[in-house]
Amino acid sequence: MRAEPGRPRVRAGSVAATALAAALALTGCSGADPADVAVTPTATGFGGQAPVDGSRNGIETVDGPTALRDVLRAVRSRSVVATGTVTELVPDPAAGNGTAAREGSGDTVPGRTIRFAYRGVPDDSSLRLTVGDVTLDARRRGDEVWVRGNRAFAERTGLDDATTGRVCVAAGSSALRTFAPFTTPEDLLQALLGADADVTLHPGAVTGSGKAARAQVVVASGSSPVGSLEVSAVGQPLPYSLRAADGTGTVSLSFSSWGADLGLADPDDVVDDC
Repeated sequence: MRAEPGRPRVRAGSVAATALAAALALTGCSGADPADVAVTPTATGFGGQAPVDGSRNGIETVDGPTALRDVLRAVRSRSVVATGTVTELVPDPAAGNGTAAREGSGDTVPGRTIRFAYRGVPDDSSLRLTVGDVTLDARRRGDEVWVRGNRAFAERTGLDDATTGRVCVAAGSSALRTFAPFTTPEDLLQALLGADADVTLHPGAVTGSGKAARAQVVVASGSSPVGSLEVSAVGQPLPYSLRAADGTGTVSLSFSSWGADLGLADPDDVVDDC
């Protein structure tokens, strides 16, 4: 991603930077949000393999790539409610020229924030997404998506009527590809934790018991833990949260209602149907 004038370049090599690089190019708007704070990983240490007692799925005993593959496979066709934020950290203007902040002194403040709320399965879902000054509300059924958004969205996509109601577009249209990988939970997890993210995963400790047992998968950049992916240690290894933070930004994702009937409504306020 090309750095904007007067803005720091988002460096590669972290889960936060991967998400930011995927979407912050959409907007030049900056808005500090003091509610978005750094997250401390809940799991520490690598390689802590707990015994499998027969009731668990063994996700804590496999290597990182295998764990991610199994998680993505579990996510693929199940309904879910997924919400989250990705917040950019920028040098604190009060810290002089920002050099100390860029070197990791901690003199940073929240910058632009991506917020999303997703419900459903990939071919029957609703998505609300805010990227800086751009807002999107999408309702997908099969290969068709009814979208609406604000003026900034219309300017980015050329869908002028989307400011007055929903406009139908193809699921593979450039208007929606612009917002990848935030259009499905599987794509988002793959982008944040997959091979292109330059982070490593280290399945470790299991907490809780019975159906509430959770495995903590440490997310690391180099030798340093930067976050934790919490997945079910029983049945399918479905994710429940992802928390990560470093000098480039913070990521906070939550997943719930796996497999539930979410009762999505028909597209409303349609001004340009399929």
